[in-house]
Amino acid sequence: MDIEMVKYIIYPILLSLYFSVQAINKKESILQDFIINAENCQHLASEWNSTLPQVQQRDIEKEIDIVCPTARQLREVIKRRYQDDKKTMSIIESYDF
Repeated sequence: MDIEMVKYIIYPILLSLYFSVQAINKKESILQDFIINAENCQHLASEWNSTLPQVQQRDIEKEIDIVCPTARQLREVIKRRYQDDKKTMSIIESYDF
């Protein structure tokens, strides 16, 4: 085998490995974003209390209005993209908000 033939074999393999790693990184990134938003949503919801001053209630509500819809949107994206990945699905289903 000459060097040119090796290039034609090795380069496509390396290229496919590169794109596989990129896809894994993208999945991990969106899953990480979901977890951060979901945990923040749950935390803020547990912080809200009717006995808090109204200013503090409104501040918490504003934050909830940002992080909870984001977490829900990311959950739907992950469900569509990774519906066959049982581990990923079990992670996102463990959050209730």
